[in-house]
Amino acid sequence: MFTLYQYLHCPYCVRTDMVANYSGLPHKKVLLLNDDEKTCVDLVGVKMVPILQTEDGHAMGESLDIVAKILSMAPPEKQLLPKTTADQITGFISQFSSAINHLLFPRNVMITQPEFETEGARAYFQKKKEKMLGVSFDDAFTSSDTYLKDVNTMLADMPQLPLPSARNNQLGWDDIYIFPTLRNLTMVKGLVWPAPVKLYVSEVAALCNIHLYDEQAV
Repeated sequence: MFTLYQYLHCPYCVRTDMVANYSGLPHKKVLLLNDDEKTCVDLVGVKMVPILQTEDGHAMGESLDIVAKILSMAPPEKQLLPKTTADQITGFISQFSSAINHLLFPRNVMITQPEFETEGARAYFQKKKEKMLGVSFDDAFTSSDTYLKDVNTMLADMPQLPLPSARNNQLGWDDIYIFPTLRNLTMVKGLVWPAPVKLYVSEVAALCNIHLYDEQAV
């Protein structure tokens, strides 16, 4: 059994969580507070998530390295399909990264998530992300309509996504790169999800047992 230290909202943690769940390997998850630097530093020498710790106590960071480690333990039928369209699609999504961040960062602390259970954890996150955005969370949230317009354009123009149902419900490397951002956008009320994009998100979430934020959306 291995242990994953993670947050629910972190796209890199979503990536490793997807593979851990899909693999069927026994593991446990430890959800850290966002301002818990000590646990991370004790495990890998720096504040970062996700972190995988093996039964013998060895710990490692970096999401793609963790994915590779999990796959090395997973059975043949749970290996990932080769990457095909991920670079094209993530490149397209990256054009809208500023609008996405302005929508997601404030909402991360507005909804209920275990990594933000304390005021200190929320303040820690907010201070760092406001510096990154260059505006306050209040200002970013107040300007949501502007960012919604941009991200709705992204969703409407999204390149064709690789549905699991079209490939024997197998998880692929494409999903590891594409799904986390789209999944996190389910916490944003007011987005217009084209049916193919919504179907992709729903199918991958079900395949990997990853919860969506639709009922918490703000």
